[in-house]
Amino acid sequence: MAEDIYAKIRALIAEGAYIGGDSIPESELATRLGVSRTPVREAMRRLQAEGVIRREAYRRAVVVDLDPNEVIHIFTARAALEPIAAGMAVALADQDFQDVLRDLHDRMDHAILQSNPDRRAYRDLNAQFHRVIWRQGGNAIFTDLVNMVARKPVVSPTFNNWTQAELVRSNRQHEDVVSAFAAQDKEWVEAAMRAHLLSSRANYRRIGVSHKTDARHDDWTYSESDHAAL
Repeated sequence: MAEDIYAKIRALIAEGAYIGGDSIPESELATRLGVSRTPVREAMRRLQAEGVIRREAYRRAVVVDLDPNEVIHIFTARAALEPIAAGMAVALADQDFQDVLRDLHDRMDHAILQSNPDRRAYRDLNAQFHRVIWRQGGNAIFTDLVNMVARKPVVSPTFNNWTQAELVRSNRQHEDVVSAFAAQDKEWVEAAMRAHLLSSRANYRRIGVSHKTDARHDDWTYSESDHAAL
């Protein structure tokens, strides 16, 4: 029950029902989800620990909005941790595990290789792909550590900011990871995962530069209009 409520609240945030800076009262969530406030309160404590929400005056819960530059730091941490988790999974990479990864890869291809890419589907399938790998290593403590870092940017700029070419490149990198597991090559798995995460970091760096450029343009436009008004 608690896990289900937690997942539903995260999904509401990830889907944009609540965005950075929004207040999310526990009573409102309880009504929306048709549950008591107790499981909502437990889920909110977990989300606060993950950095998804923060508590302000009078214990008001507010969604944290991460900018692209903060996401870059998170991907730097992921690029250090996730290759280790992937390497742990190599010895346990049986056929069922490989089949699951291939299926997720194929479904991601289907989501992005259309005229209007389904970015939401790609995001969700991508998260599943990575979680399957973390869990396969069999080390619950390390899995929790990676999960805590990787899941934080739920309200950050998402795949909606990626070009279709970037999405395609990302999934080709997933294919490299799958091939490395099939070869039972630990070094290749670790290298492929690290390259994939560093590539994702570069995408967010591009997004961050774009946001800064837009902000400067907005400031310039405002100044020009002010000048004209005088």
